[in-house]
Amino acid sequence: MGISYNSRYIVYNSINKVKPGRTHMYNKLMNNFQHTSSPNLRTAARQKQRFERSCRRVLKEQVIKPGAISNVSSKLAAAKKCNFLFLPSQKITRPVKHLHYKNVNTVPSQKDYNFTIPHYFPKEKQKRTNRILPSTSTQDEFDVLTPTPETDDIYSVTPYNPIPDMFIPVKYQDIIPPDPIYDDFGSFIFPGSREWFTFMYQLDLRTRDKRAAKAEEARMAKRYAELEAESNAQDETRKKALALYHGTSPKHVDLRHQTTSVLTAWCNEFHTNLSNPRTLPVPKKKKQKKKQSLKTEIDSFLINFPGVITMAEFQNFNSRTLVRNHLGELIPMHPYTSDDTKELESRPLKRDVDHNSNIHSYQDISKRSRLDSTLASDSEQAGLSNSIKTI
Repeated sequence: MGISYNSRYIVYNSINKVKPGRTHMYNKLMNNFQHTSSPNLRTAARQKQRFERSCRRVLKEQVIKPGAISNVSSKLAAAKKCNFLFLPSQKITRPVKHLHYKNVNTVPSQKDYNFTIPHYFPKEKQKRTNRILPSTSTQDEFDVLTPTPETDDIYSVTPYNPIPDMFIPVKYQDIIPPDPIYDDFGSFIFPGSREWFTFMYQLDLRTRDKRAAKAEEARMAKRYAELEAESNAQDETRKKALALYHGTSPKHVDLRHQTTSVLTAWCNEFHTNLSNPRTLPVPKKKKQKKKQSLKTEIDSFLINFPGVITMAEFQNFNSRTLVRNHLGELIPMHPYTSDDTKELESRPLKRDVDHNSNIHSYQDISKRSRLDSTLASDSEQAGLSNSIKTI
């Protein structure tokens, strides 16, 4: 028939989770259709006849909705159903049926298959684990000596008192160590002795800066606590005043204030959206260009191959139910609207005023049904009662 096209296989999925119903590994892509006639006129005429016959056979399968006629979308859908190319910009993708992934909702893994699969997988980062050496217990190496009760008397020394019974300067009172003190040679320093005062003097010099920093931190912490207490008191006062303004308790004033703020924000946004005119959505240039290209190509195709068009395409249009209008003319009951007319009559910025779901009164009944005056005397509904008599 003097036609040619490109066919190749592409990977469908290799790095994402496999979804149910889409487990095939490869797709077959067919595109770049070209129709080249033979230089021999007789052969070219036969090629054209065979091509038109194939087009009629395929386009006969197109589905036309009731009250409509054949258009670009229906022709392309029928061609895709039959895997048939007849336009240069047409593209058909079909899954390869005999190669599927086994596991669903998981990323494909090579270890689950006995043949090579597409493996464009990112490298997984290995988690570093610290080796923990087994702890060795020394309880088995040494015997634990347990004291045995004896009947002899046990003598003990007087408990150690780190504070001597004498006058001590104030700067030493907060830094006296609670444990016994020894010199560099291991000799015990008796509290209150000359060596003890020398040790305390040196200890005071070493820890003076550290104690000053701790004192400053304590002072700042105390100041911060006072400021926080003042702030909490001011918040309580403000909350009580706000609760009195909103007519609620301090416990629920935050919720009432939040509700008021949200409703105010909604009203402001609604007013802003209605005050400013909306702009038309800009269609994607690539999609619009492709649609226009297909429409141009199919118009040129129908001009070059007039034998493709058959009367069967207009059968549905001619068999529609006809009714008479007010002038007595026969018109179709369900008139067909072309794509161009739909495009002209589209109103993307039109607001549906019958459905204001953002308004609370839209969801509730605005008014109660009023009972008849003769039945109102026996009703619990609020209103005048006929049983009341004035004297």
